[in-house]
Amino acid sequence: MQEDWHSHTFDLSGGALCLDFANTWSDRDRPETDHLRAYADLLAFARQTGLLSGAEASRLAGRAEEEPQAAAAALALGRGLREDLYRIFSAAAASSAPAEEDLERLNEALPRAFSRLRLQCRGDELVWTWAAPEDLLETPLWPVLRSAAELLTSEERKLVRECAGTSCTWLFLDHSRNRSRRWCSMETCGNRAKAQRHYRRRSEMGNGDGEPPA
Repeated sequence: MQEDWHSHTFDLSGGALCLDFANTWSDRDRPETDHLRAYADLLAFARQTGLLSGAEASRLAGRAEEEPQAAAAALALGRGLREDLYRIFSAAAASSAPAEEDLERLNEALPRAFSRLRLQCRGDELVWTWAAPEDLLETPLWPVLRSAAELLTSEERKLVRECAGTSCTWLFLDHSRNRSRRWCSMETCGNRAKAQRHYRRRSEMGNGDGEPPA
């Protein structure tokens, strides 16, 4: 089966897999910015982040075609997880504790992933791998869950930020020198905010002297 799930190229600049997953919906006030609408989108994210090989994604795509209801259930699970993670990390960005119900749902989901972790020898090293049936459609979500657990229990949780843009809910890790990063990107939200401030200043100047802004 050919790879046909490349309808969207995800921006993977959040700094952590779990944040990149939360960012698959960049502005929750605009449904059109939700890029996780079909199971194929979940496969696209998994391929672009290296969670699945082409062969693994093709097997899951074939399984999804055979079992559309199971694929829909896996997608619903992923979308629910994404929103739980968004709320949890949005709270972290605001230096607040997560809502109990969000943390409870995350705790309920974690065993589904961690029970599949295995240690495997690779040369002289031991590495973590995932043991799973080849056709289990929720497989791409397990590394996301592991990433979330690791970030929430690390010092880097204090570096989680939410974009200050008025039309953006992007999450990212702030590794700037003075920890003062405000925007997901200066090229987008940063410049937009700068233009809005400039427009307001010109409007205020125009109102002050009786002349309309240019």
